[in-house]
Amino acid sequence: MGLYWMILAMMMMAGQDSDLKLEDLKWKNRVVLFFPEGGEQELDFTDSLLLEMKDRKLALFVFEGSPFTNHEKTFSLNEIDQLQKRYQMGSTKSCWVLIGLDGGVKLRREGNLDMDLVFKTIDSMPMRVSEKKRN
Repeated sequence: MGLYWMILAMMMMAGQDSDLKLEDLKWKNRVVLFFPEGGEQELDFTDSLLLEMKDRKLALFVFEGSPFTNHEKTFSLNEIDQLQKRYQMGSTKSCWVLIGLDGGVKLRREGNLDMDLVFKTIDSMPMRVSEKKRN
């Protein structure tokens, strides 16, 4: 597990100067944007969880302190500010949003990130059902 965190840290550092835009992920990744309030949730990324995310083409971005992601790139500080204005929508609590492959908002919730709900929602999407049938 230590090697994983080292690789993840290197990916994050490499992506810090990235010009990644949400539009760049359209049709490539489903996206979860998580805006935690004051570090109230510890995220435990086990190998099995990361595999489930990869299988669903899910890119997770956590915006607290230093941004965290399982994607090879991250957003610039300016882009993060724009994402917060667009998707956090003034919420004073932790909130998160699930964005589909088509770039549309599929789910928005206040509170802690619920990966089970994220997976359940993705698995019910027509494109995901088609993906599962092909595999």
